[in-house]
Amino acid sequence: MDKVSVIVPVYMAEKYISKCIESVLRQDYTNFELILVVDGSPDHSGDICEKYAEKDDRIRVFRKENGGPSDARNYGLEKAVGEYYAFVDADDYVETTYLSYLSMLINKAEKCLVSQANHFIERGKRVRTNTDVSGQWVIFSRKEAFEAALYHDRIDVSGCGKLYHKSVFSELRFPKGQLYEDTYIFGDVLSRTENYVYGFKPQYHYVINPGSIVNRPYSEKSLEFILAVERLTDLALKEDKALEEACCRRRAHSCLSVLRYMEQCRGDDLTIRDELRDRALQFRRKVCHDPKAPERDKAALRLLKLGYLPFYTGWHLYNLFR
Repeated sequence: MDKVSVIVPVYMAEKYISKCIESVLRQDYTNFELILVVDGSPDHSGDICEKYAEKDDRIRVFRKENGGPSDARNYGLEKAVGEYYAFVDADDYVETTYLSYLSMLINKAEKCLVSQANHFIERGKRVRTNTDVSGQWVIFSRKEAFEAALYHDRIDVSGCGKLYHKSVFSELRFPKGQLYEDTYIFGDVLSRTENYVYGFKPQYHYVINPGSIVNRPYSEKSLEFILAVERLTDLALKEDKALEEACCRRRAHSCLSVLRYMEQCRGDDLTIRDELRDRALQFRRKVCHDPKAPERDKAALRLLKLGYLPFYTGWHLYNLFR
C-alpha cells in the first residue's frame, strides 16, 4: 500500500470541514497523510483543523496567507511525501473506499498515472450520479481520454475524485489566481499519462455550494473559463488532429456556459455577450451534425440562433429539471 497524500485547501469552511476531515479519516486504505492547508481563512476553520490534528498524527496542518485554491493546492504539493496524490475540497466529502477504489483502478492498466471514480452531485436534497453506475471500469488511451473529456463523457476535468502518481505533478502546478484552474491544467495532466482508468462506482460527493467561486454571477473573471478551455483544446489537438470535432463541441460549450450567466448584464458586458454569442454560433453547424455532441448543446445553439429570449427561457427550464 503506497502512501497517499490527501490535500485539502481550507478557506471559510467551518460549516463543512469536519464532515470532510472525518470522511477521509474513515478510509479503509490506511496508509495516507491528510494535508490541510488553511489559506488565510478568517473564520474558525483553522482551529477546527488543529483540533483534529491533535488527535490523529496522520493529519498535518499548514497555515499560510490567502492565495486562493490553486496556491493552497500547490503549497500542499510542496509538503506532500506520498507516492500518490488525491485532492478533496473542504466543502465536499468522500466514501470510505475512496482511496482503496482509486488505488485499485490505477493498477488496472500499465503506464497509468491517473485514475478517476464516478461521483455524486448534491444540490440541497437532490442527489444524482455523474454517469451510469452499472459498469466496473474502463481503460482509456490518452487520445480516448481527451475525447471523453471534451464531450463530458464520464471523464471530468475536476482535480478532485482522482488519484495521481506523484510524477504527474513533478513539474506541473495549478495556475495561481485563475478561476477554472482544473480545466486549465487537465490537458497537461492527460499529456503525462499513457492510460487513464475510470471506475463507475461513485466515491466522491460534490456538494454544490451557491456561494462558491465558480457559482457566482457573471463577472469579467468568468471569461477565464474560455481561456481554460482554449488551453485544454489546444493540447488535445496537439495530441491528435482527429479531435477537432470534439474540440469544436467543447469550445461551443464554454461560450454557452458563460452566456447562461449573462442574462442581466449591462453596459460594456452587452458587447461581450454578443461576441460570445457570435463565437458560439460559429460552431453551430459542426456541433449540430456531430453525433457525439450532447443533445442539450445542440438545443442550446438552436435556441441561441433564434435570440436571447428563447435561449434563456430554455436554460431556465433545463436548470429547473436537471
